[in-house]
Amino acid sequence: MGQKTVRFSDLSGQLIMREDSLARIVIHEHPDLGDGPVEIEALADEALGLEKDTLRVAVLDLYLPGEDLPRRVTMDADAFGAMVTEKPVGEMLAAARPVKRAGRPRLARAAG
Repeated sequence: MGQKTVRFSDLSGQLIMREDSLARIVIHEHPDLGDGPVEIEALADEALGLEKDTLRVAVLDLYLPGEDLPRRVTMDADAFGAMVTEKPVGEMLAAARPVKRAGRPRLARAAG
């Protein structure tokens, strides 16, 4: 006896008949998302439809005085660019210093 796996689009509920029309979508951020990223399956045409509706956004972490944790802000990229008045936003970003990644603390070596 054999088994057959049937897949349906998590977006539309449509039957996915062919493996070559299956798209995997990983959702990293959404207001209704709980803990961490999730993945869904959809038809490739549906996934491409998502791409055409994308927004140009800037994702920022705001480190404010007196607060231990940053605030994550997602905003329209053009609105962010409009706030940059000193020079063009691309020029400002190119001249900005890279973020230093915090590494793990190193163990002190024994003197010897």
